[in-house]
Amino acid sequence: MIVIPLTAGTYQYVASSQGAQVGKTTVVVTRNGDGTTTITEDGAGTYQGMAGSAKATLSLAPDLTPTAYGSTIDVAGSQITPSAAFTPTGATMMGGISEGSATLAAGHRFVVIDGGLLDGFIALPAQVAAWPGATIDLLAPVYGRSAEFGITANAAPARPQGVPANDVALSADAGNIPLVEWYDPATMIVDRIDIPGQGLSVVRQR
Repeated sequence: MIVIPLTAGTYQYVASSQGAQVGKTTVVVTRNGDGTTTITEDGAGTYQGMAGSAKATLSLAPDLTPTAYGSTIDVAGSQITPSAAFTPTGATMMGGISEGSATLAAGHRFVVIDGGLLDGFIALPAQVAAWPGATIDLLAPVYGRSAEFGITANAAPARPQGVPANDVALSADAGNIPLVEWYDPATMIVDRIDIPGQGLSVVRQR
C-alpha cells in the first residue's frame, strides 16, 4: 500500500447545475501530527429552489480509512445531523433522513459520500490510489444507506475546458450515478467533479 497524502490547505469550490451557479463551499484539509487527516467543509447554496447550508468533518486514519464523520445540514430552516461511527468491521449511520448500518466484508473499504457534500469526494482519489484491488463500499449517512462503489477502469473521459493538463481522471459509479473527478496526482487535490446525469459540475476556484 502506498499512501499519497492530500496536500494540506484551504480550497474553494463552486457548484453549477445546467450552467447556473447553485452553491459555494470551502474545504480545509489538515494533516495532523499523528499522520491522520481531517477534512472540514462549510458551504451554502440552493437545493430544489430552497436555500440551505452545510458543515461537515471527515476524519481519516493514516491509511485514509474513515474513522469518524459528522455533518449539519440546514435546508429551508429544517436541520438534520447525519453522522457515521466506525468499527473495524462495520459502520453505523445516524441522524439523517434515515438511519442504518453496514458490515465491512474482507477486502472491502468504506468511503463516505454524503449527498451533495464535498468532503468525501475530496478524499476519494487518494483513497482509491491507496487501496489497489480493494472493493469500495460507499456510505451515505444522510440516507442511512450503503452501496458498492464501482470504479471504471481504463475510462478516458473528455477533458473539460480549464482542467489542468497534468490532472488525471477518476471515473466511478456511485450507486448508479456515474461521475468523473479530475485531480492533481501530485497533491491528490480535486480540481473538478462532473455528474453528467444531473447536469452538475463542481469546480475548484484558484
